[in-house]
Amino acid sequence: MREPPVWQVTVLNCCICYTLLQRANLIRIPVSRDEGCRERDGIPSRIPEIPFPSSRPGQNSTNITYPHYTIHYCSYITQSLTSLEMHSKTALVFLLPILLRFIIAPFPHSGEGNHHGSKTAYGGDYEAQRHWMEVTLHLNISQWYKYDLSYWGIDYPPLIAYGSYLMGWASDKFVGEESVALFDSRGFEDPIMKAFMRFTVIFWDAMVYFPVVYLLCKRLGQGSHDKTLQLCLFAMLSPAMILIDNGHFQYNNVCLGLALGSFHFMTLSDTIGFYDGIGSVLFSLALNWKQMGLYYAPAVFAFLLGKCFHNQQNILGVMKNVGLLGGSVMGTFFALWYPFFHFRQDESEGLVDVYGPMLRRIFPFSRGLFEGKVSNIWCALNVRPLSIRSRIPVHHQPICALALTLAMMLPFCVLLFAMGKKKRAASSVDKLKAILWGSAGTSLSFFLASFQVHEKSILFPLAPLMLLEAPMFFMEWVSIVSTWSLWPLLVVDRLQPVYCAINALYLCFLWATRLVVCWKVQQEPVSIFGIRTDAILRRLQWIFQRFILPSSIVAMVGLHFAEWFVSPPSNLPDIFPVLWILVGCVSFFVMWIASLGALASFLVKSTAKVD
Repeated sequence: MREPPVWQVTVLNCCICYTLLQRANLIRIPVSRDEGCRERDGIPSRIPEIPFPSSRPGQNSTNITYPHYTIHYCSYITQSLTSLEMHSKTALVFLLPILLRFIIAPFPHSGEGNHHGSKTAYGGDYEAQRHWMEVTLHLNISQWYKYDLSYWGIDYPPLIAYGSYLMGWASDKFVGEESVALFDSRGFEDPIMKAFMRFTVIFWDAMVYFPVVYLLCKRLGQGSHDKTLQLCLFAMLSPAMILIDNGHFQYNNVCLGLALGSFHFMTLSDTIGFYDGIGSVLFSLALNWKQMGLYYAPAVFAFLLGKCFHNQQNILGVMKNVGLLGGSVMGTFFALWYPFFHFRQDESEGLVDVYGPMLRRIFPFSRGLFEGKVSNIWCALNVRPLSIRSRIPVHHQPICALALTLAMMLPFCVLLFAMGKKKRAASSVDKLKAILWGSAGTSLSFFLASFQVHEKSILFPLAPLMLLEAPMFFMEWVSIVSTWSLWPLLVVDRLQPVYCAINALYLCFLWATRLVVCWKVQQEPVSIFGIRTDAILRRLQWIFQRFILPSSIVAMVGLHFAEWFVSPPSNLPDIFPVLWILVGCVSFFVMWIASLGALASFLVKSTAKVD
């Protein structure tokens, strides 16, 4: 089955999603901008009908190509779904992201055909995840983190290893034992196995990430069903998340879903109680699925610590709250980590012998500060003439990274602690928004300044931001910049057609659902030390709209065209990756500043509401 051209994928995605959204009455296309603003105020606009493409007449079913089959299949789905009643909008919101993920499944994954040319280990993240299924299915649990570490040894926490065991068992039953045969299955890229692997990602999305996003959007929508569904679509159709998990191939959305679910439970009550225990368990599971969940840990710790002091007049009450949370976390970690000690092969092995190799695999400090060319502070400072990598000794680099990361995330932790400690608590929705802003800020701090950062880590600040609202199309810009920063990685994976198609679809979705209906967030007049914050925010918004937004768009589009049509000079072969780093780093730092300002303003505003 040949890969479809990019233009067919783009047109197909746009037609399918536009038609489904339009028929479900989730989007309305106004005749003019004024009519769009009237629609926002409750005055309906007419909805023009558009034709939906169908398969060619007389198409030979035995020689059908991928685009024609997909169009025919999606046309059938569309005709079925458009007959649903209005209360079935929610089903459409879940089906559209799933449909899009299935459409891009035939495209290359990370390391397909050993395109990277690696001589030590075949393939990339796809082969690593498949290999973990093979290892966990056939070896004793004591060998999972020790077996042949030169070939994609497991370097994620235990929960994903348990998940790999379950997926390996399913692959052995449904695909065949050759797909996970120990050692002999290395480099196994059968089309059926590829379809199975792609399905596992969609399965985890549907079981973990999508329900949590809907739950949070329902709270943030505050009674408006259409707003809830629009927020859901905005989060579920995020191009960066789709390109990494469903294109490049990873299972990031499981960690993100568990972490976001923990935020939901942690913000349901004013004081520490049963819901906070559930939230602590979910967040512990997120940490044990992927260690990058630690990007959220400072925000969670600060917020819950503040709640421990909420309305407590003595130290015993605080210690009781800390004990409840600590017991939930320790119990979850014990359940996941103890089997490695219990089933050790040598009874003489102690805790260090069992858990030392695991921790060294999960936290590989020996690899150094830099992990490729990432749009963070360290890579930006490593360009000539600064070349900071050669100026700081290797053994001092982790300390410098730690100090800078702590300095950048400290303001968010202080604000979240104050939010949790407030004697007169804000509403649960306000607290949810606060922890989303705070977790985005701490994860941006890690991304910009911490040790061993990868391009894919931008998904962690992106996930909470996609659930929030901000004026002047800030969140839309965040999503587009995050996707753009992944371009060097996607080029290596040969996912350029998918990148172009999904971005085109996403821009159409934004135009249809948000831009033309004058999406705004009203700022209420609040003062800090006598200074009106609404005036400050308006000035910052004016700077963003007039300077940052247009200049970043010009830079992103210009770099794409320059890379496509201009050959780099012989003495600067890496000029385009370096420019990608610099533009991306500046953009993410703007996001960090905006997140800090939004959290500070939000805290003062919620305090003013309560008072």
